[in-house]
Amino acid sequence: MSEYFHVEKPFLDQLSALGWKIVDQGCGMIPSDPAASLRENFREWLLPSVFRDAVRSINPWLTDRQLEDLRSQILRQPNRTLLESNEEIQKLIFKAQVDLNEVTGEADPVVRLIDFQHPERNTFHAINQFRIDTPGCVKSFIIPDIGLFVNGIPLVVVENKVV
Repeated sequence: MSEYFHVEKPFLDQLSALGWKIVDQGCGMIPSDPAASLRENFREWLLPSVFRDAVRSINPWLTDRQLEDLRSQILRQPNRTLLESNEEIQKLIFKAQVDLNEVTGEADPVVRLIDFQHPERNTFHAINQFRIDTPGCVKSFIIPDIGLFVNGIPLVVVENKVV
């Protein structure tokens, strides 16, 4: 319990002061409601509604179909190692594309999943006790102390320790 009060909670408070949206699920309990962490189920690691709303805000010309395709590109990493998957997702973060800007007619326009030039346009979330179900693995789930998300995309996992 001291880990939460001495490390995790102060870190969340500091992120909040910097403008991050905090989802504090407390300490010591296994999360049982995925909606509390902005998801429909514990197998999701991307925050779907946050992703959709944030990416559409940055790229208002995207259609629903294109947003779903972008989300699918991030989630779909068949036959890749963890390193290969991370590299592919990193490429998408820096240069994602869709088939057509249906407003202007531009072919293969670049989509900004994260707005690096105007960081204030991004949505930042910190979620503690971020449960991920891992069927078929040694453990049925893992619970990192804090997940840091930009536009619904997990970029950092924090494991807190009291020394």
